[in-house]
Amino acid sequence: MAEVAGGGPSLPEDLLIWEILTRLPVKPLLRCRAVCRSWRRRLTSDAKFLLAHHRRQASLPLLTSWDEDTHERRIDVLDHRTGERHPVGRTTDRTAASEDDFQDDLHVFASCDGLIVLHAYGGLEICNPATRQRAPLTRLHGAACISALYPHRPSGSYRVLCCFKRAEDGHAVYHVHTVGSGELRCVGEPPGPWASGDLAMAVSMMGFLDPPVLADGRIYWHPLKLPGGNAGNGKGKVNNMLVFDTMSESFQHLLSPVDGPFLELFEMNNGALGLYHYRGSSTDLWVLKDHRSWSWSLNTRIKLDVLFFSLLPVMDPEGDVLVLSDRGESGILWQYLHHISGASGSLLALYKWSAYLRLTRQRLKASLVRHDFFWMEGNAGSMDEKPLFDGLSTVVVLRDDNSESSQQDGVTHDSELSRNNSTAD
Repeated sequence: MAEVAGGGPSLPEDLLIWEILTRLPVKPLLRCRAVCRSWRRRLTSDAKFLLAHHRRQASLPLLTSWDEDTHERRIDVLDHRTGERHPVGRTTDRTAASEDDFQDDLHVFASCDGLIVLHAYGGLEICNPATRQRAPLTRLHGAACISALYPHRPSGSYRVLCCFKRAEDGHAVYHVHTVGSGELRCVGEPPGPWASGDLAMAVSMMGFLDPPVLADGRIYWHPLKLPGGNAGNGKGKVNNMLVFDTMSESFQHLLSPVDGPFLELFEMNNGALGLYHYRGSSTDLWVLKDHRSWSWSLNTRIKLDVLFFSLLPVMDPEGDVLVLSDRGESGILWQYLHHISGASGSLLALYKWSAYLRLTRQRLKASLVRHDFFWMEGNAGSMDEKPLFDGLSTVVVLRDDNSESSQQDGVTHDSELSRNNSTAD
């Protein structure tokens, strides 16, 4: 039983640890290590507890920002529930050859299980923002694109799927790198038109804006309209999704349930693949029900009263979405971020949003799970010379004070997003 000062009633130890501590965010949990030695051991090195804690953390979208005054490039996690941007990493190197070089210096390529593959200070690395550990990915130097980071359950390792451009013919050839090893193994070319020509370049470039999605052990690329239809006359559906099976390490085609320019892939809470199809006044949610028959099911339809240019699914059971729209009266530099209920289509929150903030398709689910590749010789020293986690602070994303949701909850907010509202983190 957990002891309580003053001799009052106490909670069972199992309830306190497995039902309360596992639900805490990372920072409050780390402070709990000071309670007693047994808690310090459990919260630091108990693999079962750390994994249970990770599974109960929220999966939140990552965003990047650029400040031309301070020369700061930053990656944050957006918590749409509280309207805060929690810091992940930053660079402030003013020695870049040009401003354009610097703006490209901090970029997220892939994320999985609390780990992030990013480009910083001119090189690729893998990091865990929760533990502030980093390791270089030198074997991936020269890759045309980083497609995904994924766990390989049988071996307990993490792997990176990447693409290299073959010099002889320009074809896209994919390789798998096991993090923490010197292994870079070729898994071949994707089928059909995906490996060569303009489509191979499009797939590579598309990964920056719409990265592939990892769901149920497979990696799915964003749907593309391939030349010619099933009947060869350019009409009808096409096999427009490329799929990589991480266990068999083979490529396949998948038939998209719908055609159209406004499709958004994402991993659902239950691990299944979801696809949002924007239809003007509404958005349909399709779910891949069966991998063997590749059958889809129309799950729900969300009514939308706003015209938007970007949609991002929220990882919650209700199927909420975040959408960005223009604020016509304020020019292109300011926009609106809407948090819309997947159950009713109602507006849950409306935030004023700067065009300098780029909402990525990558997510972060905080984890304190230990990984051996961070402790390998040579992985720590050189990375510490180029700080990524120093001087970070939480920034408040302010609600629009004229929005219906703000008036309903009786909360008054300032009218702009500013770093003057940041608090030390």
